[in-house]
Amino acid sequence: MVWRTSPARSRRTRPAGFISPCQPLLVARPPAGPGWLHEVKHDGYRLLGRKQGERVTLWTRYGANFNDRLPKIAEAVRNLPAESALIDGEAVVFRLRSHC
Repeated sequence: MVWRTSPARSRRTRPAGFISPCQPLLVARPPAGPGWLHEVKHDGYRLLGRKQGERVTLWTRYGANFNDRLPKIAEAVRNLPAESALIDGEAVVFRLRSHC
């Protein structure tokens, strides 16, 4: 099963320069063999971080701008030692329990 955008959302106009992120594919078991890396799936926001010079934009998978919601991530992308970059990833918040 492939995760896809709903028909109503897929008709929205995307921002200029927006590139759709990779969509995961649900399978019975992960692929095996050399060349495959796996990670634990955490729920969060799928983000595209785009850097062009000092300009940074964080987009959700539907094209909403999240710069104001996640300013520390926007700043981290801005501080990358690159003139331009496009990062496709997941923003996750971990809540640590106190041991007191």
